[in-house]
Amino acid sequence: MAIHELRAKRATIFDAYKALGEKADFDEAKDAPNFKKLGDDLASADAEIARAQAIQDAGRDKAVPAPGQDEQAHKTYAVTKSDIYTHQAAAEARGLLTNKGLTFGGMARMLALGNGNPEAGRRVAAKLYGERHPVTEGFDTAEKALIAGVGASGGFIVPPEYINEIIEILRPMTVVRSAGPRTMPMPRGTMTLPAQTAAAVASYSGETSAISQTQQQLGQIIASYKKLTALTPISNDLMRFADPAADAFVRDDLTKVIALREDLAFIMGDGTQFTPRGFLSFAIEYALQQGGIAGTYLTSGASTASSGGNFITSTAVYTLATVASELGGMVNKLDTANVPDNRRCWFMHPRSYNYLFNVQNSLGLYVYRDELMTGKLLTYPVKRTTQIPINIDDTGSNTTCSFVFLVEMTDALVLDSMTMGLFVSREGSYVASNGATISLVQNDQTLIRAIAEHDFQMRHSASIAVNQFVLWAPAIS
Repeated sequence: MAIHELRAKRATIFDAYKALGEKADFDEAKDAPNFKKLGDDLASADAEIARAQAIQDAGRDKAVPAPGQDEQAHKTYAVTKSDIYTHQAAAEARGLLTNKGLTFGGMARMLALGNGNPEAGRRVAAKLYGERHPVTEGFDTAEKALIAGVGASGGFIVPPEYINEIIEILRPMTVVRSAGPRTMPMPRGTMTLPAQTAAAVASYSGETSAISQTQQQLGQIIASYKKLTALTPISNDLMRFADPAADAFVRDDLTKVIALREDLAFIMGDGTQFTPRGFLSFAIEYALQQGGIAGTYLTSGASTASSGGNFITSTAVYTLATVASELGGMVNKLDTANVPDNRRCWFMHPRSYNYLFNVQNSLGLYVYRDELMTGKLLTYPVKRTTQIPINIDDTGSNTTCSFVFLVEMTDALVLDSMTMGLFVSREGSYVASNGATISLVQNDQTLIRAIAEHDFQMRHSASIAVNQFVLWAPAIS
């Protein structure tokens, strides 16, 4: 079995191991044996990967170049502390943020230089970097998994070996994934999750009275993949630069648009137009279940507020007292809905955060600053993102309203059907955002198409509290 297949097998075992270990109602009697078995399977998979890697390394280290091959292509890549591809500190010193994913960016650039052909891309990498460079070895490790239908344009799909690198790039750029939701593989593109919708009822009865019948009620959550796509044209002049900064640029350009759009969907998505549902949509669902009203949130014209469930409407003429009451009220909403307090997290716009960070009481003391400097508010972590809008019109009088969310993240599920698939082309054309058709050949560009497939669900829609029409903002002089 190839190494990438072994690692894919290990990833499946690890997902099951992690999901069982983080199970809220973990039962020592029932779940502990399965947990131990999965741990043993994980250790066995690691050992199998190590053996396969050792065999591959032994064969590669003893390989002898065929006569006539380019000597430069077989130079040894020396790993030093200044190597940005393998040392985090070296990458940070160059301003490249993280060495994780530079290999991925380099492979994308080499593939473009090889006109979309993986074999040609590998040869370009070997010529520029040497056989033992991480970019060159990336093509070797991927083996045939890189090929996704080689044609005039060529293409490749990121193999399992690079899943971790891509996820690590996405998480610092997005607040939902970095807040620690449960991530689950959804290899078939759809998944049904059984859910209990109502409990049995217990009642007292007399000595000779018949016991009343009661019944639990069950439902199901059906998750299905949503396709997230992006086309990013890149100058071929940049592709020709044999410099790690170019690799970092390619990497960041590929992941940024995917990361930001995904995060927006997980927070504000309404489930229409092929998008996942986000925090706001699930909170509205719970409000309706409790007999409340679904609000409409507009950026032009008067919005209507949601009522019931876990919604709070912020005071327009806010004070320190009203802000404290609203924050405490959101915590109370989750507590009274019997939502567990395992991994709650705040989500807000930086404007709201900066108000809390700078607000002072009558004595001139900062109220929340000390705790916020530890990354928490009312003991819960805080995530800031400009993906949460600040241009919502409440009733026509305030047009700069925002939201603050408090979410129990153990109930948040990110279901990944496919991480990121890439297709590279130097031929044909694409339609720009302004509607113009751009020729790749005429403009000396390479087009990279990125596709990710996933869904977002909440195990309990009650696990989200929302403060709507928030106007908190630091004073502006």
